[in-house]
Amino acid sequence: MSTETLLKENAQLRIRVACLEERCRELEERVSKNSQNSSKPPSSDGYQKPCKSSDSTDNPADTDEGADASNNDKPNPKSLRQSSDNKSGGQKGHQGTCLKQVDNPNYIEFLQVKECHKCQVSLLDKESVKYIERQVFEPGKLGEFEVTAYKAEVKICTCGCKNQAKFPEGVTAAVQYGPATQAVAVYLNQYDFVPYKRVSEYFNTLYKMSVSAGTVANFVARTDENLASTEEVIHDALQETAVAGVDETGMRAEGSLYWLHVMRDDQWTLYYLAEKRGREAMDAMGILLTFAGVLVHDHWKSYFSYAAVHVLCNAHHLRELLGIVDRYGNQLALRLMKLLRLSWHYCKGFKTIGMLQMPGVTHERIEKIYDRLLQRALTKEVAYMEKQRQELGRKKVKNTKAYNLFKRLIEFKTETLRFMSDFTIPFDNNGSERDIRMAKLKRKITGCFRSADGGAFFARIRSYLSSARKQGMDIYQSLFRAVQNYSNMPLLGAE
Repeated sequence: MSTETLLKENAQLRIRVACLEERCRELEERVSKNSQNSSKPPSSDGYQKPCKSSDSTDNPADTDEGADASNNDKPNPKSLRQSSDNKSGGQKGHQGTCLKQVDNPNYIEFLQVKECHKCQVSLLDKESVKYIERQVFEPGKLGEFEVTAYKAEVKICTCGCKNQAKFPEGVTAAVQYGPATQAVAVYLNQYDFVPYKRVSEYFNTLYKMSVSAGTVANFVARTDENLASTEEVIHDALQETAVAGVDETGMRAEGSLYWLHVMRDDQWTLYYLAEKRGREAMDAMGILLTFAGVLVHDHWKSYFSYAAVHVLCNAHHLRELLGIVDRYGNQLALRLMKLLRLSWHYCKGFKTIGMLQMPGVTHERIEKIYDRLLQRALTKEVAYMEKQRQELGRKKVKNTKAYNLFKRLIEFKTETLRFMSDFTIPFDNNGSERDIRMAKLKRKITGCFRSADGGAFFARIRSYLSSARKQGMDIYQSLFRAVQNYSNMPLLGAE
């Protein structure tokens, strides 16, 4: 090779290196950006986002499924806000508010004492000694609130027993907010993901009610307590279900990485927040240890430790195959995508005419094509890796992502194609992803859970709301019953 040619190639390589260096700097700048040093949204920060929020006590975390939890390449976010030594909450000198009785309530209900609690003598003709009044505040017309006063009379029987009329269930304080106020507050915070402070502003703006953020938090905590037995109902129902989907996504709570696990079917949803992602958390959830039905998941290895009938999500397979097609133009991967979609199309067609599974001839034909495509694809990847090994002069090279995928589809062929053998089995695990999407939506709005208790409240209440919605129940009415502790109903499919 002549000197002139070498110099020409050298000049071209210098230009190419300069272009690559510029591209590298550009990518490094892009990676180093986050929501606190650029205009990027907080939802793009990943797991390194600090667990802070300006207007909610318990908010979910920034979580992108499949993101690297370590996220070591991104810089630690730095806040421009100056820290103080003050504890969280109201400071000394803060002007608080307190709910007080009004002189002219909108409605008055007199509660009578009909007979003596001790000797059962009629007290209808006996004069009242006094009345004990309790007032309940509820939203009224726009810009107004309504107060209902309950006046319970007190009478003394000839036997000396002092008798007081009973207040309605739930009326326990001299002045309090009613179930409608509580249901609306919990609905806004837990279903619409409105932070506590803004729920407080909602009542103050529309109804002139001074419902503090702390009061809203108390409503949520009380609702969570009322739903403890309902959570057991959901737990038992999922334990016996024939086909269930499972998934998990990262959450941040108390400044640490937590995981929100979900198990669901067409009627029920159960969320569980844990510090771990693997089997330890799944065991604590308390269902999979004895679950004997069909379990649909995305090939997370921990699920295979349970003695269930496993089914893999083909939506995940299609996305992985599409990535191989886009990056490498692999036509065998494209044909495999078409085969999986065509198989599901056939299943839906056979199901509409009352069949329970795919005819044997069609099933065998699809399996043969499936095996042939994957064997050809795997052979092609092996040849490519061997070529790479020889060119690089190494004893071994790293498996390509395509090779790993094709090998997995061969090894788990039964779990991948099980939907053709039983039409009650879904093609994918999209139902679980839809259920877990609500947690992702909440973290996009407000960021994280300040405490693990707040995350547990979200998991239990959201389990109830998701199950109620699946069964066609009115969400507000369901919450209205929950805040009154009527949730032990024959509710949620048990009617």
